[in-house]
Amino acid sequence: MGWDEFLWHVDHGLGLCVGRPRYERAFSALVGFDLARGRGELAAFQEWMSAGHRGSSSAFWSLVLAETFGDGAIEDRLASDDDHKRAVSNLCRLFGEFLKQQAPTADQH
Repeated sequence: MGWDEFLWHVDHGLGLCVGRPRYERAFSALVGFDLARGRGELAAFQEWMSAGHRGSSSAFWSLVLAETFGDGAIEDRLASDDDHKRAVSNLCRLFGEFLKQQAPTADQH
């Protein structure tokens, strides 16, 4: 399974695997998949997200929340199932955008 298929499952079927879809569960799934692949895509995604936020030292999962809900958004403020779904979808969308930008580089390896 590649990232595209994995992200689709996280975005559309996370609840089937882990109960209620929660942002921290989606984040954990991405970390686990990245570790299993052993290619370090999330480390590169961190750099990409930081560059898009003026070199912020915040973790990418925090930057995704800021892009979804505004500056100062933290996971504890996700109050509803819809908040979590928005955050999960945005995480998947942003990581998908990153992968598309990296595709020419990945094809060279």
